[in-house]
Amino acid sequence: MKTAAPPDVSPIPCRWLPRCTCPCAHLTAQSLLLETFASQIALAIEREILDEAAEHNAMLRESERLYATLLNSISHELRTPIATITGAAGSLLDPLTGGNEATRVQLAHDIQDAGNRLNRLVANLLDMSRLESGRLQLKLDWCDVGDIISVSVKRMTGSLSGRPLVVRQDTPLPLVRLDFTLMEQVLVNLLDNACAYSPPGTSIEIVSGFSNDCVTIAVTDHGPGIAAADLPHIFEKFYRAPRVATGGTGLGLSICRGLVEAHGGTLTAENTSDAGARFVIRLPAGTPPPPVREAAI
Repeated sequence: MKTAAPPDVSPIPCRWLPRCTCPCAHLTAQSLLLETFASQIALAIEREILDEAAEHNAMLRESERLYATLLNSISHELRTPIATITGAAGSLLDPLTGGNEATRVQLAHDIQDAGNRLNRLVANLLDMSRLESGRLQLKLDWCDVGDIISVSVKRMTGSLSGRPLVVRQDTPLPLVRLDFTLMEQVLVNLLDNACAYSPPGTSIEIVSGFSNDCVTIAVTDHGPGIAAADLPHIFEKFYRAPRVATGGTGLGLSICRGLVEAHGGTLTAENTSDAGARFVIRLPAGTPPPPVREAAI
């Protein structure tokens, strides 16, 4: 008796191969696609984390650099006025020198000048802190620019001693809405900068005017001017001209520009045609309020 051949149980090839769309193959393709998407998303997230970490490290390095620069600048700037105050006070206590009236007056002036220098340093640090944190609040009021110039010059009497000072107003000036104290600080910094970067005995000019709806205040010295390589950088924080042997923290001009821009104005620097540097403040004039009329009795 013949035995029947066993049935053929070999798998039947799928007729849709090589593009198989049977349920099992479809699920496998979806799984691979999802795995690919998940892998790409994970790589993107990892890149973002690494970029944030690199940016954070760069910020930390920059912060440490600025901290070290600020610490070095402040420690250098503090030594001179503190030494002046200590030495003058000690001389005043000495009967041989303190008993002389002329010497006593000179020592008192030295202490006052050193104290003013320390006061400007602290004011600059506070202003920079408020500018950097965005917490600077302007106390705006309608002010006379001539009054601001007069008060600033009075504050710099010691530093301007022995220098011809020219204060000129080219055109009538309208009132300007600004923070009197902060704008005074700007002018004091510019005058201090002019004294530091020009030879003793040379003149300094403060010229104000009004044009194109802007009040301008220009502070000009008669020193060597600003080198072309330094001109683009003088308003940067902690920048000091490498070829000029002066002190300072390198914050004064940066603070001046920040305070002027907070008022909606601009501060620019340029060299004059006959040597020297000029810093020009431009402030929008606005429309001052009408004068108050006295009530009729």
